[in-house]
Amino acid sequence: MAPSILWKAFDVLGTFSHRHRVLTLAQIARHTGLPKSTVHRVLAMLTETGAVEQTEAGYRVGLRMFALGALPPEAALREAALVHLEKLHRYTSQTLHLAVLRGGDVVYLEKLPSRYGVPSPALVGDRLPAYCTAVGKVLLAHCGDAVTAAALTGPWRPRTAKSLASAEQVLRQLESVRADGLAVDREEAAEGLACVAVPVLVRGRAVAAVSVAFPASAGSGQVLVSPLRQAAAAIARSPAVMHTDDLVAGRREHS
Repeated sequence: MAPSILWKAFDVLGTFSHRHRVLTLAQIARHTGLPKSTVHRVLAMLTETGAVEQTEAGYRVGLRMFALGALPPEAALREAALVHLEKLHRYTSQTLHLAVLRGGDVVYLEKLPSRYGVPSPALVGDRLPAYCTAVGKVLLAHCGDAVTAAALTGPWRPRTAKSLASAEQVLRQLESVRADGLAVDREEAAEGLACVAVPVLVRGRAVAAVSVAFPASAGSGQVLVSPLRQAAAAIARSPAVMHTDDLVAGRREHS
C-alpha cells in the first residue's frame, strides 16, 4: 500500500533536527527519498497549516509545532522539573539530563550543559539507544519485563567500544540497577563521558529519569548520587507531576 499523505508529512518533518534546522526542498527530497514534486506538495500543505515556514534559505519547522509540542504531559513534567534541575546544576556544575523511555530509546526532555568537561551527545528532543545511557538503563530496570524485552529487540546500535554488546549483558546489569536504585554509564554513549542516573518515581512507576554526566576520569560519581536522588524525589513531589495521570499512563502505553 502506498504511503498516505500523513506518513509523507511526518517523513518531511522528520528531516529537521538540531543540526538541520533549515533545509531546502532538494535536501528534504534527498533525505526522505520522495520525489521533489511530492515533497513540494507536502511542504505546501504543511506551510498552509503553519507546521512549516518558508524562509529565504529554505524551510524550517513552524511555531505551530512549538505550540503543539507544549501540550503533552511530558512538557508539564519538564517545566516542573526545571527548578530542581537548575538547583542541582548549580550544586554539581556538571551536565544534567531529564529523559523518558520510548520503545528502545530514551528521549531527552531537558539538558543543562556544563561549561567544563566532556560534551554530552544528548540533545533536547533527540533519542539515544536506552542500553547505552544511564537514564535508559534505569528506566528499563523499572518498566516491566515485557517492555524491557521489547526494547532490547531489534538492531543493536553500540555507540562506543564500551557499549554493552548484547541484550543478555543489559539484562544482567539491570538486576544491579534494580537493587541499587541507580544506573551508571561509563563511556558507553560517548568516549570520556560517564553518567549516573536515578528514576523519577510516581506511585511506584518511573515516569522519567534524571542523570548527571561528568568526565569518566573524575571517578565513580558516587558523590553525586545523594543530591541526584534528592532532586528526583523533589520532581516526583511536584503537583504537576503527581497529579498528571496521563504522564504515567502515557509512559506505560508507549514505552
